[in-house]
Amino acid sequence: MIPMHATDTGDPRRVRWVITGARLPAHGRVRHAPDRLGRLQADGVIEEMTVDGSGIVITLDPRHGWRACGEQIRVALDEALRRPGDWEVDASDRSGEIARVSAELLDGPIGALAASHGGAIELLEVTGDRVRVQLHGACRGCSASSSTLHDRLQRELRRRFGDAVTVSAQHSVAALSVGRRLLTLFVR
Repeated sequence: MIPMHATDTGDPRRVRWVITGARLPAHGRVRHAPDRLGRLQADGVIEEMTVDGSGIVITLDPRHGWRACGEQIRVALDEALRRPGDWEVDASDRSGEIARVSAELLDGPIGALAASHGGAIELLEVTGDRVRVQLHGACRGCSASSSTLHDRLQRELRRRFGDAVTVSAQHSVAALSVGRRLLTLFVR
């Protein structure tokens, strides 16, 4: 059995299967999966499947429930993952999904951490796998901001979307000029 576990997405019809130790098919919306998983999709049990960096999000048709179908889907998913080349996937630009998750994290636990120290992190843009943020308040110039961005935000995004995701902070011109002025005071 390929190591995998289901995680809650907040939607009772949708489960994200985190997959470890298996080669995933291409990222994007699944048009057709192999074997039994494909039959469940064709029969209308599975409404939608999407492959992301470290897992597969499966949404059930409203007439079906995870209690009744969960084990059957897990076994079918294990079987289908053994044939990653047989999946038909519409490759997609996942920047929209990365942006949504980044915003959730910055509005949630990571933003709360920054706010607890008198700072804020603003999502500027997501282009492909590159996430750009702006640091505000106490986060600007804070030595721990790099840890917050990379050890928390980037690590969580990579867990969900793969190791290609990078997070970088845009440094404002005003912040740099203030930093240079402070540096000249210390150097004198």
